[in-house]
Amino acid sequence: MMPGMPNRLTLLQRFTLASALIALVLAVTLSLVTVRVITAFAVQDEAHVATELVLRTFAPQLHPEDFRETFPPERGRLLDALLRAHGISDRILRVRLWRADGELLYSNTPEPESLAAAPADLTTPEGYRRFVGARPGVAEASPAQARVFVPVQADGAGQVLGAFEIFYDLQVLNQRLGYVRRIIWLVVPAGLFILYASVYVLVQRTSRQLQKQQADLVNAHLGTFRALATAIDAKDSYTGDHSLKVTDLAEALGGALGLDEGALADLHVAARLHDLGKIAVPDAILMKRTPLTPEEFTTMRGHAEAGYAILRDAPLAEAVKLAVRHNHERWDGTGYPSGLAGEAIPLCSRILAVADAYAAMTSDRPYRRALDPTEAVAELRAHAGTQFDPTLVEVFIRSVLLTIPAERQYNEALARPREAVARQ
Repeated sequence: MMPGMPNRLTLLQRFTLASALIALVLAVTLSLVTVRVITAFAVQDEAHVATELVLRTFAPQLHPEDFRETFPPERGRLLDALLRAHGISDRILRVRLWRADGELLYSNTPEPESLAAAPADLTTPEGYRRFVGARPGVAEASPAQARVFVPVQADGAGQVLGAFEIFYDLQVLNQRLGYVRRIIWLVVPAGLFILYASVYVLVQRTSRQLQKQQADLVNAHLGTFRALATAIDAKDSYTGDHSLKVTDLAEALGGALGLDEGALADLHVAARLHDLGKIAVPDAILMKRTPLTPEEFTTMRGHAEAGYAILRDAPLAEAVKLAVRHNHERWDGTGYPSGLAGEAIPLCSRILAVADAYAAMTSDRPYRRALDPTEAVAELRAHAGTQFDPTLVEVFIRSVLLTIPAERQYNEALARPREAVARQ
């Protein structure tokens, strides 16, 4: 494929890629958020269960006096007995009772001697607000356990005396949630995929309808423009098939250069319409049988801009319009209408310049006879690097002319060394 002629994604392909990416991100995000929300609610529910179990077991046995002094050992043994007697869930790993000033009053498991005061999350302002809250709060949770604070208040007074710190085992809950998580990760993406597929099918059908309408519109315009181009060719009995011959040669050269299907299609249209602007040239100049005067030649040169103006609003690729406008530019920059040089000239225009010149040279004109292919090849080579792209000239001669059935009789002449051909 030639540089400057990359494959471009269609609108439907861009939509497919973008929407698929969005659907994927949405599926992952929605699944993740749903799993986290359900997990958070489940943990809160488990925390509420743990709170109710502890309060029902311990609260009736606690009195305000228990929080005014060191917790007597016998009170601790009583709470231990209550734990065993009431069969509190095996998932409660640890229960601590803290006084409001941060002193540890009770723990159902041995505590290290270094634990002399409440954790920082009970003594900081944020911890205190949690400590005195109206309902239990989950301080932290991991896949293994949750940590819950439950305020203890004096009956009827509303004064916070202390708090229970409960460590609750979440492993059983997470095992149960594992099934729910798998369902979510299956159902949510599947649902979004079905929705995406439905939208994609709808968009694809709509896109096909629009493409068909666009193709019909383009074909309608092309039919009109081709009729005009044919009418221009028909004005001169000597060149009645000129645009068709240029099209064949240009397509063959484009194929030899490795252009993709889209570029070849644009090249075909541009070749058929490359002389469309001659409709604006007076017949007296267009069909004149003697060489043109400088003033007439200036008028004739205006056909490139006229063709571009006719096609400007047509539903055709911009490459087609630019190829029509610039097919008379020269490699050395002395062409028209813009004086472009070298590779600044669109590739389609450079291809048309070679094909148009060869077709014109090998056709009879009112003011001269047709050159034979050998003479035409010599002319192309003589002007390669000045009028024509030299690379395209060589590809045209070596890869195009030898494959055209009408030119096979000249194969032997074209195969001669370049110097021998140039001398003819």
